[in-house]
Amino acid sequence: MDIRVDRVSYVYNPGTPLEQEALRDISFVLPTGKVLGLIGGTGSGKTTLIRNLNGLLTPTSGSILLDGVEIRAYGPALRHKVGVVFQRPERQLFEDTVFHDISFVLRRFSLLSESTIRSAVERACNLVGLDIGEVGDRSPRALSDGERRKAAIAGILVNEPEVLVLDEPAVGLDPPSVFDLVSMIGSMKERGGTSFVIASHDMDPFLEILDLMMLLQEGHVAACGTPDEVCSELADDEKFRPWLPDLAVLVHDLRAAGYPIRPNEFRISDLVQQLTDIVQSPGGNS
Repeated sequence: MDIRVDRVSYVYNPGTPLEQEALRDISFVLPTGKVLGLIGGTGSGKTTLIRNLNGLLTPTSGSILLDGVEIRAYGPALRHKVGVVFQRPERQLFEDTVFHDISFVLRRFSLLSESTIRSAVERACNLVGLDIGEVGDRSPRALSDGERRKAAIAGILVNEPEVLVLDEPAVGLDPPSVFDLVSMIGSMKERGGTSFVIASHDMDPFLEILDLMMLLQEGHVAACGTPDEVCSELADDEKFRPWLPDLAVLVHDLRAAGYPIRPNEFRISDLVQQLTDIVQSPGGNS
């Protein structure tokens, strides 16, 4: 699903002493099947933008279009088009079994048969790498942190959203679970059809799957483009450099030092191989 955000602004408590402009003239286009990474510090506007994308908030001005349709026109169906996984979603697991938790919305708000619901749950669990046959009858509290995060995401995917928004998805996860999460998103991206927006203070783990990266600063767009383009624009500015992913800055600095690293290459194994080849080549930087 194509996302087009056109000059969106959002003001909290307008016309009161507590009025606060959280977003100002935000514009970007995310084509179907692509991944956008949102970076920026606390108060930069990331969460406000996410809440506007799925209709929890309505822009004070500007418009958001999904496949050319203004989001207000979708009504309640918007929640099925745009799935949002908020910070630590596993804390929202409340049913007695994993299967009941993942299938809750379908069981509560649809007229689907039991077999159809089970098939939908199995598809969602396959996407996140969770064996529902093994964990379906367990209590969510019996799962590991990584498994609970997967179950929570499956509970969103069971509605087959066309846009998946993840707010700080790596928070609280150990490195192997973060690796699994990135692999899951990468696999879904390869299947096509789903667009992704990832908001994170630490974008390094997700760099290899990003198509676009946008830095928000005090509610406005400081830069938007590929990770390489954003770093090329901002990495030499001490005001913005601390908010950029460390790995992307390192690649930028290596290029500035004369290492011809391929564009938008952020897989550690590939970077190591490239640097080894460069150093060992005749006339390489050694």
